[in-house]
This record gives sequence, C-alpha cells and structure tokens, in this order.
Amino acid sequence: MFKKLALKGFSFGITVGLIVTIFDGLFMLTKNIYVPSDYPILLIFFNTIFWMFFGGVSGFFLWIFMRNRKDLLEKENIYWVTFFLLPFSIMYGLLGRISIPSSNFTSTSPPTFDHDLSFIWVMLILLFLVISKKRVTEGKAVTISFIPEVSVFCLIFQFCSNLLHIQTITTVCFNYFIKNILNVGLVQYLNIVYIFGTLLLIAFYFIIFYASRYLRKGVLSWSKYSINAILLIIAIFCLTGFYAWNNISHTKQELPFNGAEKNLKVKKVPHIILIVLDTVRADHLSIYSSNHVFTKNLEEFSQDALVFENCVATSSWTIPSHASLFTGLYPSEHGSHGNLDSKTKWFDNFPPTVPLSEEALTLAEIFKDNGYQTVAAISNYAFLHKGFNLDQGFQIYDTIRSIGVIYSLAPFHPIVHLFCHLTNISPKYILPYRTADEITNSSLRLIDKLKSGAFFLFTNYMDAHAPYHPPSPFHGYFVEKTFPHLYRLEHYLRRFILKQWNEKDWIAYQRSQYDGEIAYLDNSLGKLFSQLKNIGMYDSSLIIVTSDHGELFGSHGFYGHRTLMYEGLIKVPLIIKFPFSKRVGSEKKNFSLADLFPTILSICDLPIPEDISGKAFWEDSLSIVSEFYNYGIGNHQALYDGKYKYMSYQHQREPELYDLGRDPKEKDNLVNVLQEVTPKMKAKLREWEMTHAKKFKDSEKGEGKLSKEIWEGLKALGYIH
Repeated sequence: MFKKLALKGFSFGITVGLIVTIFDGLFMLTKNIYVPSDYPILLIFFNTIFWMFFGGVSGFFLWIFMRNRKDLLEKENIYWVTFFLLPFSIMYGLLGRISIPSSNFTSTSPPTFDHDLSFIWVMLILLFLVISKKRVTEGKAVTISFIPEVSVFCLIFQFCSNLLHIQTITTVCFNYFIKNILNVGLVQYLNIVYIFGTLLLIAFYFIIFYASRYLRKGVLSWSKYSINAILLIIAIFCLTGFYAWNNISHTKQELPFNGAEKNLKVKKVPHIILIVLDTVRADHLSIYSSNHVFTKNLEEFSQDALVFENCVATSSWTIPSHASLFTGLYPSEHGSHGNLDSKTKWFDNFPPTVPLSEEALTLAEIFKDNGYQTVAAISNYAFLHKGFNLDQGFQIYDTIRSIGVIYSLAPFHPIVHLFCHLTNISPKYILPYRTADEITNSSLRLIDKLKSGAFFLFTNYMDAHAPYHPPSPFHGYFVEKTFPHLYRLEHYLRRFILKQWNEKDWIAYQRSQYDGEIAYLDNSLGKLFSQLKNIGMYDSSLIIVTSDHGELFGSHGFYGHRTLMYEGLIKVPLIIKFPFSKRVGSEKKNFSLADLFPTILSICDLPIPEDISGKAFWEDSLSIVSEFYNYGIGNHQALYDGKYKYMSYQHQREPELYDLGRDPKEKDNLVNVLQEVTPKMKAKLREWEMTHAKKFKDSEKGEGKLSKEIWEGLKALGYIH
C-alpha cells in the first residue's frame, strides 16, 4: 500500500504543479517587464518538482494514517482532501504571500486587497466538497477529480490578493463606465469588482462540480499519465503564448531608425559607448586598490585606456549625478536634485526630485543633432526613468523592468521567486532590474543594428546596487564557506526569523556580496569588450567606464548612499579608452563627472556649449564640488581643492576638513587644526556658489507628477517603505 499511495501522491503533485505553473505564467502578462527566455522552463521544472515532492510526503503521511484501517478503497479520495488538498491550499496561499526584504530590509510586497478573506473562500469550498461527498466518492481518479478545486484555488488567491495589481484593467472600466453611471469612488468600485469576481469564481466552480458527473464515463476513465501529459502540453502552450506576448510587447518599442548616418569617414569618432556602473566605488576595483576585487577584464581594458585616479561624482546618488554627466552642469545649476523648497516629501522625509528641465542641452541631443544615432540600454529603470527627463535626445531609451518587480506590484506571487531569493539560485528572477548579462546582450543587439552608422550608446548596469544577489559562482568568491547558498539562507534566518544576528557579520557578508556583484559586472564587461573586438569595433571606438556614486558600509556610521559625501560614496572609477588608444596611462588630477561632458565632445571634435561648468581634463584644474540636498542637513557640499577636501552642512553638523594625501580614509578632521586652511576653503566654496546658480526653470512634469511606474520602481528598490 505504501508504494501505491506514494506513486499516487507523486502523480497528484505533478498534476497540481502543472496547474500552478499555468496560473503563475499569467504574471508574464504584466505590463512593461522583461522576462528571461528560460523563465517558462524554470516555472514548469520548479513547480513540478516542488509539488511532486509535496505529494509524495502527503502520500507517506496518508500511509501512516491508513496502516491499521480497512476503509481505504471506500474513503480514499476524502482522505486525499485531508492529506493533500487542504495542506496544499494552506501552503500555496501562505508561501505565495511571503514578502522578500528589500535593500532596506523592509517588505517589498504591497498589502493584499482582501487581507485573509481568500483563505475563507477556499476553506468553504473544501468544506462543501467534504460535506457533499459527490466527487470525493466518485472512484479512483484522484488526479483528475480534484483539478477544478486546484484551479479555482489558484484563481481565488491570485484574484482576491492581487486586485490592486490588476487595478489598471479595472480602472479602465471605472473611468469610462462606472464613475458616471453608478457615481461611486474607486475604492467602492474595487469592492464591487472584488465581490462580483469572487462570486463569479465560486459559481464557476459549482458549475464544474455538478457538470463533472457527466464526464465520469469519459474523462474520469483516463489514466493519471494521460491527464498529466495533456496538462503538460497545455502548460507549454500557455507559457509559450504568454512569453511571446511579453516579448512582442517589449521589442515593438524599438522603432526603426530613419536617415542613419552611413558615411563613417566624416566622423572623427564614429562610435561612442558610455558605460555607467551604478553604485560602484573606485576603491573596490583592483585598478584602484589591490586589496579588493580583482577585475580582470577592467584591468586589461585599462591597459588600452587612460585611468583617472581621482574622479569625483557630483552627488551621492543617481539622478543629480547623471544629470551632471549628461549636461556638464553641477546639481545647483541643472536643478535636478532634492528640492529643499518643496512643501511635499518623498520617502524617509527626503526632498522630492525635480526632473531635468527641458531647456537643458544633453549629451545625447548634441550627438543626435550631429548625425549620430542615440540609444540607451538601462538597468536602473526607476531613477533613470523617462519621467525624470534624462532621456532627452535618445532615440531608443530602453528602461524596461525585469520579472522580479512583481514583488513590489503584487502581494501574491509565484513561489519559485521565494526559493530563488532564499538560495540565491538564478537571482535574475527575483531582481526588479535587468542583470548585467541581460544589459550586455541588449547593448550588443543595439550595436548590431547600428554598426553600419555612427552612434552614441549609453549603457547602465545596476548589479552593485542593493540588494546584492550576485549569481553563481560570483556569490561565493568572497565568502569562505563550502556552501555559500546555505550561508546566505543562514544569515536570513538569523536576521529576519530568529532576530539573532551580529551586525558586524551581516555587514561583512553584505560587503562580500557587493564585491561578488562587481566581479560579475567585470565578467559581463569582458563579454562586451570581447564582442566589440570580434566585430572590429573596439579599436576605433571611444569607450568610457565610470560610476554615478559609490556605497558606504558603516564608514563614519553611514550605510548605503544618498547620504553624507565621504570618499567611499563619491570617489568613483573613470576609465577612458580613446580611439586606437591614443592616450593611455593614469591621470592624477581631480576630475568631476560634470567634466566628462566636455571631455567626450572634445574627443569627438563636436561643439561644446559655452555656458557649462565642466572642463575637459586637459584644461586648467579648478575646484570641484559635490552636492547633496537633504531635509536633515540641508544643502551639503564637498569641495575638493588640491589635496584638501572641505565638507559643509547647512544644518545639524559642523564642517569637516581632510588632507586626502595623508588621510585618504578621512579619519582626522582638521577643521580646527589647520586654521589657516579652513577659512580659505570656506571662502572658495562661497565663491563657487555665487558662480554656479540655477540656470533653468523646473520641468513641466514637476516634482509631484511622477508616474505610478516610477513609484513602483522606487518601492521595488527599497526606497519607499
């Protein structure tokens, strides 16, 4: 009897796994997300194995229960309701709702619309099933007879829990019909949709339940192998259709080019590739520090390039730094930073960011006006979203999200994502942004389209941004453990379940994963450089590798970014490979990301706007300033002048002065020691402020008119709690 029950449990589990897979595939229909090509295969494989194992365990417990009983044949199906269908519904409902901690260690899932009511509807159906005893006594076809229940349970959990996620669809009806006809608000309307939808699902179940008696002689006589084969075919067909629809809806955004420049000889530099590694600090690359990640491919790349040893970001976070890179202006000039004058607030009381003004002239616009095709493949879909106007001048600006974003959109989601999160197996399925390999492939596809003409390509990688999930084998590069997957699980259990964790160990683990992400980035860049060489484009191209800001791991008591501008946060890598490597070596002078704008244009022999603050690196060195705006400290600035760095704060904190030549880790504040230097630095900063005033009016989009998609992106990255 044990073998019989075990095989039946395995078969039942396979059936359930295939049904769950079909409904999990519906998430691929979410608007504007990227789905990896192997995701449908992962769904089928994981759900089949997981629920097959679950069915086998259920069969084992049923065997223990039935060892001394004689009524197995008469009541077997009702026992399967107790030992499989009931625990399945509970486990499926609970595991599908478990939230994944974000980069700030808070829940990323929105609240469910109905809280726990969906469990009640499921329990009522199970109760009805047991009381009626119609299907549960209809013979031996356990696998087939419970398909309606499993299907309806999946539908109930997904519909009731995720009603807010599918609100976009229901809101269309609301805006066009309900609002004027019934004169009800959106909340009342969603309540109506919830009640009507739930009743419809339950009614559908009862129709199937009572209609099943007419199928007894036909379908119920099929073997469990036949029904599973049919379900597998249906699952493959559905997932293929869902993936095809997703792929078409994404690729159709790439519009064909018109008037592509074919005569490359008229361009001094035909191909410009600007690569920004989001959140990568310079001193974690072996080029800058031998104590950190050995970045083999960047090391080789640097042999053909000019390495800037003292490149400084214009701010401690993404938007103002990129706006400076694209315009040659400092944050105080382009105005796309935290607006301290605003009466509204973002998350964490952070001042809302004003999108870049339409009046600003960007790098992409200049290249476009001079006959270049301008394209971008972007991983940081939230802060580099079109809503912040950083797309000005780009003909293709690809900021699509990845499948992992569903955790910030839907409170109920496929269980496979939870498994990938806990084990770090295939982390690309749980991250809301596209990973390095995907961005590299996207960039190469664009290059293949454009290689016959002149182009400017902006490529943005985000893997070094929290949460850190380097894929195998990079996740174990800096962890001295035999099983790094289990080590990650141990850390999460201690921190989030047992609440017993050591902060020092946790930060050390986070640093190891951050370094693993950098190693992964280096590997992906190696693939990009290798392919450029294979197609004969590497030598003639201008290739720039840099970052928008770094990351802090407890330095001066701060973590992450968007905080005080110490060296680990604003000292970023910058490597420029000139066409045919005309300049190589190292450059030690201070250099700002705003200076990259005129430097690129100068190398390409293109006109440079007169009213910018950035200076090409061969021009006379001036004082460099980084800026950060926060309600707590107000206007925070860091001034670099020679070997000294002066940090000022509008509120709460006293100024700081460091001699970076002697004290690169900023341990000794000399503001009260070098009394002859401090007033000079303060005066230079005041003088700098007077000559770097705001140049444009605010964007028409305004700080409070950001799209719902931007807010969803910020939540997925842990910026909104």
